[in-house]
Amino acid sequence: MISGDDGITLPLLAAGADGVISVVANAYPKQASEMVRNALKFDFKKAQQLHYDLLPLIPLLFAEGSPAGIKYVLKQLEITEDVVRLPLVGISKQLAQKITRCMDDL
Repeated sequence: MISGDDGITLPLLAAGADGVISVVANAYPKQASEMVRNALKFDFKKAQQLHYDLLPLIPLLFAEGSPAGIKYVLKQLEITEDVVRLPLVGISKQLAQKITRCMDDL
């Protein structure tokens, strides 16, 4: 079993899942993969800390639809542009401010 929801990846790994198809890992691959590796080694103390570090950002990535949230984060990290094709649109200024504050905490 593979998680497709970043927010519940750690609990699923604890219950026996084998991995994740992750959105947040596009922006924070080191933290996300380290969390998964630690959980798969049953080191849930380390995995839990990494999970809780990323957890505040996850719902913001999807607050106004996917993939606009992660595209914004990737632009802030200077990885790519935050362009989405119609009928999709970019995120609002209010959400951008929330995401930026959350990224500052990471």
